Amino acid sequence: MGESVGDGDRKNGKGVEELKTTGKIVILAVAALLAVSLLSVTGCGAKEEAEKAPIKIGVVLSESGANEPLGKPERNAIELYVKRLNESGGINGHTVEVIIKDDQSDSTKAQQATVELLEQDEVVALIGSSGTGPTLAMKQEATKRGVPHVCMAAGANIMDGDFTWIFRTPPTATEAGKKALEYISEVLGVKKVGLLYDTNPFGTDGKAVVESHADSYGLQVVASEGYGTNDSEDTMDTHLTNIMTAKPEVILVWGTNPGPAIIAKRMRDKGIDLPYVGSHGIANQQFIELAGEAANGVIFPAGKMLIYEKVLEPGSEEYEFIKDFDEAYREEYGQPINTFAGHGWDAILIITEALKRVGADATPAELRDEIEKTEGLVGTAGIFNYSPDDHNGLSPDDLVMVEIVNSQWEPAEQ
Repeated sequence: MGESVGDGDRKNGKGVEELKTTGKIVILAVAALLAVSLLSVTGCGAKEEAEKAPIKIGVVLSESGANEPLGKPERNAIELYVKRLNESGGINGHTVEVIIKDDQSDSTKAQQATVELLEQDEVVALIGSSGTGPTLAMKQEATKRGVPHVCMAAGANIMDGDFTWIFRTPPTATEAGKKALEYISEVLGVKKVGLLYDTNPFGTDGKAVVESHADSYGLQVVASEGYGTNDSEDTMDTHLTNIMTAKPEVILVWGTNPGPAIIAKRMRDKGIDLPYVGSHGIANQQFIELAGEAANGVIFPAGKMLIYEKVLEPGSEEYEFIKDFDEAYREEYGQPINTFAGHGWDAILIITEALKRVGADATPAELRDEIEKTEGLVGTAGIFNYSPDDHNGLSPDDLVMVEIVNSQWEPAEQ
C-alpha cells in the first residue's frame, strides 16, 4: 500500500533537517577558510610592513654652544643626504630615519643624548658629535652597548684605547698638524713657532701633536699659550703679547671659531705682520665672516673639497662626487659647502653604503663589521679605507694647504 501522509511528512521533514545541517557545515567550512585566508593575508601584510620598517640612525650634534658653527652645517648635510636617499627608494625599500639631538657642545649632554638614542629609539648606528669632548662621551656609551659609531671630530685621542666600534670621517689632528708643520718648514722657510691653542679637547690635542712633531721638521716651538674658547678680545691681546715676547717667526693657531677669528683680527689691529697658520678647525665660511679682512692671508690644512675645482681633475670620481654635493647643498640651503657639512655627508654615506652591502635588516654588530670593510669609498674628505687596525680611514695625501685670498679659498703657494 502507499505511504500515509504522516509518513511522507516525516520523511520530508527529515530531508529538510539534513539539508539544513549540510548547509550549516558548508557555511562553517567556508567561514573557516575565509578566516584562515584573512589571517594569512594579514600576517603577510604585517610581515611585509615589518620588513619595510624605517632604518633608525641616531645623530648627536652641537647645534648650539661653542661648536654651533660645526653642528649646523653637519645637520644640513645629513638631512639633505637622507632626503635624497629616501626619494630614490631608500635602502631596499626601507626609508632611513635620522633622529637628531643637540648636545649644546657639552660632553655630559652628549652622553645623555646617546643613551636616549640607544635605549629609547633603538637606533642601529650613531653619528656624532661635532667636537672631540662630546665625541669621547658618545664613544663610551656606543662601546659599552656594541653599536657602530661614526664620528666627525678630529681629536687624535678619540682612537685611544678600544676603537672597535668607532670610525672617523675627518682627518686627524696628527695628519693636519704634520701637514701644517711641513708647510711652515718647507714653504715658509721659518724655524720659530708661536703656538696659540684652545684649551678645549680639540685644541689641546693639536698642541700635543705640534709639540711632539716640531723637532722632526726642524722647527722650535718658542712659546705656547692656551686660551679659552670664549675669551674676549682683551684676553686674546694678553695671549698675543705673551707669545710675541718669544719673538716667533710664525703664529700657529689651533682651535675652532670664534677664537681663531678673534686672534686674526687682533693680530691685524696690533700690527703683528707674521704668517698666520691655522688648523683644519677653521675650514668654514664662518671664519671668513668673523675675521673679515683679517682672514685674508691665513693658511690652513683641509680636505680637497674646499678647492676641488682647482686641485682635482674634472670628470674624476672625486671631482664629480664633490660637485654633486656642492650643487645639491647650494640649491637646498643657498650656501657654499664647507668642511663640516662634508663631515656630515661622509658620515651618513659611510653608514648607508655599508647597509646597502650588508642588508637593511643588519644587526649593529653586522653593520660594524661591514663598515670596517669599507674600501675605496669616495667622500668629500678623501677616499676612505678602513681596516681592523685603522678606523681613521684617510691618509695625509687627502689633505692640501688652503689660503684665504680676497675672502675666497685658494690653493696655498707651494
